[in-house]
Amino acid sequence: MTRRVIDVHAHVGKTVANNIGQTVDELIGRMDAAAVSEALLSPAAADRQVEGIVDTRRMNDVVAAAVRDHPDRFPTGFGLVEPRHEEHAVTELIRILDELGLAGIAVHPTLEGYYLDTPLRVDPLWEILDDRRAICLMHSSPDPGSGESAAAVRTVVSRFPNVTTFLGHAFLSSQQKAEAIEIVREFPHVYFDIAYQSDPALTEELVAAVGSDRVVFGSDTPFYDLGDVHRSVLAADIPETAKDDVLFANVQRVLDAHR
Repeated sequence: MTRRVIDVHAHVGKTVANNIGQTVDELIGRMDAAAVSEALLSPAAADRQVEGIVDTRRMNDVVAAAVRDHPDRFPTGFGLVEPRHEEHAVTELIRILDELGLAGIAVHPTLEGYYLDTPLRVDPLWEILDDRRAICLMHSSPDPGSGESAAAVRTVVSRFPNVTTFLGHAFLSSQQKAEAIEIVREFPHVYFDIAYQSDPALTEELVAAVGSDRVVFGSDTPFYDLGDVHRSVLAADIPETAKDDVLFANVQRVLDAHR
């Protein structure tokens, strides 16, 4: 029997920086090829912003349309806001949650030009997310000064416990991984997202460190291959029940609690 798989870290759109991207249809094709049944969709960070908030709204509308048109493949999705848009970002976040019906937002502070440990930028958005018990796909960097390091992540997740956080690829250096493990152990609303890697040993290590109920499957497609990450879980030396936790069960529990 084919095992269900939910990818929490799947992007559509195209970044300005490297011109890498994919359409919704291209993503579905990649999901089919990698035996990934579902994905929580999000826009590519650092997409075009020539028209400012208008461009942001267009990207969020693409995600919302895909969720509406393909509910069997995209149970929900994440919008994107640019904190530099200030009050317009707050308005757009409310639209994402209330009008578009998405689960929350994906954030990539390095590419969006702010720091997670800057309350002036963060608080107006996270207060709304916390009040709505929303979900956040939070990219993380191994660079201590990036504004999305594990230390910067801690400042946000420690203050907003009602925001379920999927912490993306927080293991790209030994220091980042060690700090992120402590965060996931300490805060029950934070999960390790295993995107952007293909090593079964890493899946084994994270499951051993924080438990299979705190690790979720993500790929970071199209910037990383869906199939490679999927195979890293299937090949991991962990119980089959733990693989189910990572591949779909943990995310489904989060979605059930969010509804």
